[in-house]
Amino acid sequence: MTAPTVYRSEMTEAQVEYLTDLVASEDFAGAHLEVGTASGMTLARMIRALPAPHDPAFVVVDNMRYFPDQMDTVRGNLESHGIDPDRVEFRVGDSGDAFEAAARAGDSFDFMVIDASHRIRKVTGDLRWTRLLNPGGVVCLHDYHPSFPGVVKSVHRFLRRHSSYERMPSVDGLVALRKTGPSRRPEISWVDRAWAAGWHVPLTIARRAN
Repeated sequence: MTAPTVYRSEMTEAQVEYLTDLVASEDFAGAHLEVGTASGMTLARMIRALPAPHDPAFVVVDNMRYFPDQMDTVRGNLESHGIDPDRVEFRVGDSGDAFEAAARAGDSFDFMVIDASHRIRKVTGDLRWTRLLNPGGVVCLHDYHPSFPGVVKSVHRFLRRHSSYERMPSVDGLVALRKTGPSRRPEISWVDRAWAAGWHVPLTIARRAN
C-alpha cells in the first residue's frame, strides 16, 4: 500500500508557534475545535503543545475533500508526531450541519481555530461556532489579510456587532479573539448570512479580475 503524502502546515512557522504558545499558556481544560484541518500538521503541533496533565478533547470538522486521501494523510501525520489519531473526534461533513448537531448536543469549547474556506459566506457561517465558545475562550482565524477579503470583512463585522469579543495580539495574518463574557444574542444571525451573501458576487468578481 502506498504511504499517504505528508503535507506541510499551510500556516507559517510564526503562526504555528503562536497557536502552540497560546494552547500551552492558556492551559484550557475544555474541548478544542479545529474547523478545516488540511493535512493535520497544525493540529498535531497544537496537541503536542498541551501542558500536562491536561488532555482535553480535540474535535475536527472537515469535509475531507481538500485533496485525495485527506483523512489517511491527517491520521498518518498525527501518528508521525506520536499522537493516536483515535484521540481526535473527526466530524466529517459540512461545517453548518456539524454546528447544528453540536448545538443540539450542547457541546462547548474553550479554544477554536477556523481555517476552512475563505469565501465570505463560508467564513461568516463558520463563525457560528463561536456561539459554543465558553466565556474566556479564544477563537483564531487564519489568513486575516487583504488578500482574503472574505476573512477580513467577516471579522470586522463580527467585532462591530459583538462587544463581548476583543482582539488579542495577532501574527502574520492569524487573528485571535477572546470571548470576554456571554453573548446577548446569537453571534451569527440570518441578517449576517444575508449580508455575506450580498458580498459574495462582488468579491468573486474582484478576485477573478485580479
